[in-house]
Amino acid sequence: MGDIMETIHEGKNKFYIGADEDDPIAQVNFSLENENKIVIEHVYVSRELREQGIGKILVEKMVDYAREEHKKITSRCSYADEILTKNKEYADIYEQQ
Repeated sequence: MGDIMETIHEGKNKFYIGADEDDPIAQVNFSLENENKIVIEHVYVSRELREQGIGKILVEKMVDYAREEHKKITSRCSYADEILTKNKEYADIYEQQ
């Protein structure tokens, strides 16, 4: 799975996997609620990559990004919300809506 982290690219309000930002094979979209909070809007993983933990890796990438930017994170995506809620090591950065 280390290879996957190296293939995640940063786009405009997203992190994605694939050659084209406009047609990724997996992505996590986010918005800025204010200068202190990032909101995960949606996690998408193409059919061929599903069941490999790619969505979780993208959410973890968002957590890393939020920590680097010294921001809190919240989610409007039920998938991301579930991952963030279950993992206690995200309690310092995750704020449930």
